[in-house]
Amino acid sequence: MDDLEGSGLTRNAEITTWVPLSGTTIKINFDGAFDKQRSRAAFGVVARNGEGRVLIARSKLHENVGSAFAAESLACLCAIQTGIEMGLSETIIEGDALSIVKKCQNHVMDKSEIAAYIRNIYLTGEHFRWIHFRHIKKDANRLAHAIATESLRREEQEYLNGMVPGFALQRMEEEWLREPD
Repeated sequence: MDDLEGSGLTRNAEITTWVPLSGTTIKINFDGAFDKQRSRAAFGVVARNGEGRVLIARSKLHENVGSAFAAESLACLCAIQTGIEMGLSETIIEGDALSIVKKCQNHVMDKSEIAAYIRNIYLTGEHFRWIHFRHIKKDANRLAHAIATESLRREEQEYLNGMVPGFALQRMEEEWLREPD
């Protein structure tokens, strides 16, 4: 259990919804959806500020993807690229794919089937002054998941500033954390 603390991983047993940060750091959530039959993937990426407001919601389609692990890796890379496009110098990247997050946290030579993707994540992440990868529960990543899965189903890509696709609006509203009265 103590090993988790040193690795940068944390256990969030009670956190089952997206939680905003205090301060000015932007959190970017990612999720990948994979269609094995067509070797196709879609990524859902959501960047939010400390108040929980959506700054960017993005979906992207990718052809010739070999596995669900590759889809999640590419979704993580898309989240990093989104942060760069936003001009961020520091960010937190969150996803529910534990194996991908662990590989991103550990800067050791990866020898898995997704080694090239992980290497690209390392290299792209060097654009930031500070970047942290955090694993979150699936329930805390529902908005990015909804965007990825529905975009794959609809075969649509979107890049929206300050809003989410119409199909994800209800999910965003469900996740919105309000200040106590």
